[in-house]
Amino acid sequence: MSRSGERAAFDAALRDHQGGRIDDAIAAYRAILDRDPEIADVWHLLGVAFHQKGDPRTARKLVESAIALDAGIADYHNNLGMILVAMGESEAAERSLRQAVRLQPTGGKALANLAGVLRTQGKFDEAFDFAARAVAMVPNDAEAHNNLGNVLKDMARPEDAVAAYGRAIELRGDFALAHWNRALALLSLGLYADGFAELSWRWRWGGFPSKPRNYAQPLWDGSDLAGKTIYLYPEQGLGDTIQFVRYAILARERGAQVIVEAPYELAPLLSRTNIADIVTTGGAHAADLKFDCHAPLLDLPHHFATTLDTVPAPLAYLAADPSRVGVLRAGTRGTSGLRVGLNWAGNPNSPVEKFRSLPLDELWPFADLDDIDWICLQKGPGGDMLPRPVGIGLIETGEGSLGDTAALISGLDLVVTTDTAVAHLAGALGVPTFVLLHDAPDWRWLLGRDDSPWYPSMRLFRQGKPGDWGPAIAEAAAAVAKLRQERV
Repeated sequence: MSRSGERAAFDAALRDHQGGRIDDAIAAYRAILDRDPEIADVWHLLGVAFHQKGDPRTARKLVESAIALDAGIADYHNNLGMILVAMGESEAAERSLRQAVRLQPTGGKALANLAGVLRTQGKFDEAFDFAARAVAMVPNDAEAHNNLGNVLKDMARPEDAVAAYGRAIELRGDFALAHWNRALALLSLGLYADGFAELSWRWRWGGFPSKPRNYAQPLWDGSDLAGKTIYLYPEQGLGDTIQFVRYAILARERGAQVIVEAPYELAPLLSRTNIADIVTTGGAHAADLKFDCHAPLLDLPHHFATTLDTVPAPLAYLAADPSRVGVLRAGTRGTSGLRVGLNWAGNPNSPVEKFRSLPLDELWPFADLDDIDWICLQKGPGGDMLPRPVGIGLIETGEGSLGDTAALISGLDLVVTTDTAVAHLAGALGVPTFVLLHDAPDWRWLLGRDDSPWYPSMRLFRQGKPGDWGPAIAEAAAAVAKLRQERV
């Protein structure tokens, strides 16, 4: 093929690629490489196409082939870095992105992407430097401002994060992810009216883990519920469901019959309470239910005009099976001391879990306490990593169901936990709970306070600076000791 013909073939492939016709572009790129395998740009774009199709392993090999032909192109290293991010290879991604920045120090995309990788590693100061450089290089790039907001949020600077997200939205009004991020930053500041209103943007962000439900009946818009039946359903994790199912109580107080969909493991607990008229476990069965309107749980705080002063916070709105409480309490007897449940880690698949989890080798202040029966509440991954090296004699309780965990918690004097579903479960059961939080916690824990407006029985212990658990653990241990002394 002539040089002009080859150029025309490349341009046609690129148009397919840019037009979203990925399979056509892949076929065209491959045809070009069959004729001339030495074109680095085509290897690179073919790799990008496979990455867009969700095949990062193939994408990596293809972009590395481009780099082998020409290692001096910043975009190749930048895109390889993002492919490595998708593969979970953070350190390799950092190396590739640093190389992209070295090759093109003014490249806003690479600077922003490197900032993003560094923040996932907890290197917040350096992440901020690169994110700020990215904004300086591309001041009209909404993505760069959103990325800067993420770094600021992780540095526990939510006011500055709100401003950065706001600038991103000024540049691109329909930037759903920036709206979603801004909502979370507002909520962490306790600005609930604005935060919960903007939370609706989550449904417009393609990366949100849940998808909108499409029923013949309308979404509830906050209008009068008297005499109507409303169907409420979860959208995220177990902790969120436990926290926000309380709004079913408010719907009933407004005269509605309430149907609540709950995860299978939570349904028995909800059925035991007076939260809902009907508890179901499957969205697929919703067509068989009769209701007038529906709503995902996290829409409810906005529709009920929730502020910090009006958070519905009953002392306990879940109840365990009382027959199981006695059995499990009898089955885990240790000494005659205070009975304290301990949970040190949550979902290992969460990208922030490495910041939330308690380091096992720093739990020794708890081990120094006498007359404490430590009950293991750690379930699933991490449950076999008992902190015995620091001398805590945990009473093992096995895996069990969520109902068993609730019954076990109900028989305790105190729960000590990180930010996990266990914290929400203990709070919803009204059991005294100490929650240890990292420097920039999830929005629901707010900032700078030791109590929670959502759970009256809860006390919060916070890191003073990123990664430093020592003072928070020592403070919590002192509080446990005080509680033990008061029980004597």
